Amino acid sequence: MNLEHLRTFSRAAELGSFTKAAISLGLAQPTVSRIISELEAEWEGALFYRTGRGVALSELGQEALVRAQSVLRDVDQISEDLRAFNHLPTGHVSIGLPPSLISYVIPKLLNQLRSERPGIRLRIYEGFSEQIEHWLAAGVVDVGIYSKYKEGTLDGGGLMFTSQLILAGAAADWELPEEIDFEQIASFPLVLPALTNGLRMAVDAAAKRMKVNLKVIAEADSILAQKEMTLNCGCYMIKASHTIASEKQDGIFASAVIRNPTINRYVVLVTGQQKPLSRASREVAARATSILRGFSSDP
Repeated sequence: MNLEHLRTFSRAAELGSFTKAAISLGLAQPTVSRIISELEAEWEGALFYRTGRGVALSELGQEALVRAQSVLRDVDQISEDLRAFNHLPTGHVSIGLPPSLISYVIPKLLNQLRSERPGIRLRIYEGFSEQIEHWLAAGVVDVGIYSKYKEGTLDGGGLMFTSQLILAGAAADWELPEEIDFEQIASFPLVLPALTNGLRMAVDAAAKRMKVNLKVIAEADSILAQKEMTLNCGCYMIKASHTIASEKQDGIFASAVIRNPTINRYVVLVTGQQKPLSRASREVAARATSILRGFSSDP
């Protein structure tokens, strides 16, 4: 077994065909078949099942593919690191993040790069969490920052900071205490994101479990639209606490922390796995991590 054997096996698995793998790698089809046979003999089991339309991985093949891809990613990363060793990181880096975090992250990040890493160019993608996860999986963005909403703690890596969900309204009309029980939200006219939004799904799930009927008078994915309706139409938002921090300081909005249950917004940073990360991408990820971890859990 060598690296070229692993690349050949991985390409055959990805394409589901020895013939397509041979064309992709510039090899003869019998060569691909021979390499697979040698690996099957070495690993003492069939890697593929032959089908009418090509090949499909066996259980052993699925396990082998995970390990082979991990090895190949490590090798590609070593090559990338060594090529860039004597140079400052340069190139374009694509970063995806939600609208609520752009003002917190992008100005500081861009100013740092312009001052200290002028060879790096940012490509900024604005979207909601579901879009950003899709962009990461598809290799559209190199670095993704997005939110997960849930009660209790978050399992897994990449956590940057946590904030609680709040009920927010115009400060001029505010008469609520600092905390409010979830079931009391039913008496307020709400403007919420659309049903596919992560925050909305977490809120709806809690309402369904507690048999609370929410009074949703409008749906808007735009944060600007939500804020304008809240200020001018006598309604209320459910948001993560940090998203209105500056408006609270300016006396525009007021808020009450939602409890029983408390729903948390967890902001995570994830890097793409479709290709080796360049030094520039790792630089951007490290700086964005530092900026995000500078936030308190309750700004």
